Amino acid sequence: MRSTEESAGQPLEGEQQAAELRAELDELLRASRYASQRERRLNEAIRATPGRHRPDGGLLRQLAQVRTLREGLGARCLQLSDQLEELELRLRQWQHSQEEPEPQPRPAPPPPPPPTRPDLGGITERITTLHRAGASTEAEELLNQAAARLAPADAALLVGMLSQRGPTGASLHLARTAAQGAPDHAVAVLAELRELGLAEEAAELFHAFWAYPAAAVPDLLAVLERAGQHADAATLLWEWGSAPTSELTSLAACLQQHGRPADVRTLLRQAAGRPTADLAALAAELPPALATLLLNELAALRPPVELVRLAAALDGTPDLYGRLLAALLADGTRHRTTLAALRTAGLPTAPPTTPRSRWGRR
Repeated sequence: MRSTEESAGQPLEGEQQAAELRAELDELLRASRYASQRERRLNEAIRATPGRHRPDGGLLRQLAQVRTLREGLGARCLQLSDQLEELELRLRQWQHSQEEPEPQPRPAPPPPPPPTRPDLGGITERITTLHRAGASTEAEELLNQAAARLAPADAALLVGMLSQRGPTGASLHLARTAAQGAPDHAVAVLAELRELGLAEEAAELFHAFWAYPAAAVPDLLAVLERAGQHADAATLLWEWGSAPTSELTSLAACLQQHGRPADVRTLLRQAAGRPTADLAALAAELPPALATLLLNELAALRPPVELVRLAAALDGTPDLYGRLLAALLADGTRHRTTLAALRTAGLPTAPPTTPRSRWGRR
């Protein structure tokens, strides 16, 4: 059995260690709060850059440093908090022990060290050095790696540093390449660029979204909406309204499959301004339900003279002609002029009748 003095000494020593850990943790928490306040003030200073001027390079470097400090302090606080919790657990076990304590379990391994923050200044210098040495391919590869690996906030900071002291076009290349990642990451980079006032690079990244394949657009629209960027989502649909017929057809089908009927209608409304021949080809390529929706939109939006041209283009496709005619006849009073013009052009104005078979005549 251990002596009373030895047993009592362990809790006392542990309590002293706990007090020291608490004091250090309090000090680190104060430092972390100060770093967070400093980061917020730097962000406000960057956003206050007048007009279309780029943010000051010194402010961007300070922001990168204070973010590194804040994250390092946060990681150390978590580490100390884990150590303090483990120590307090052992103290409670000692206090409730009446006999020889059971052998203590092995202490948990220390938490892994916090991930090393990227040296954004060093990356900027390497890219600049490679470019000056004529190694443009290597510089571009480094930019591509940065776009793929950096967190959104770090990627935006690097864009800002490159815009200040990097090779011409490097900041735009990095912003554009960020669009090649997952939509969540790309939209987060876009938000960070706008936060830093990097309007030109943010526009470059947003324009790169237009190159997304149709299958990826519904997810991108959903991410933009979750991020509160509804205007960006609407602009993207507006741009797609002028896409080639096959691509627009593919996007409309993808949006329908993803349960986004409002987007389908918006897209087809954007497409309604196309020339008559394009509209006839689009109606022929769309699935039947979407073709009907398009023809209904056209009947509501296009003037009589253009509707007559469209009807003439569809006259060789009875099914599509019938769908357009049905949309016109659904509101005959409104479309009186169009229906009269169709009769003048020798086009049908009554829905086709299907002859009944002799087996049904009873």
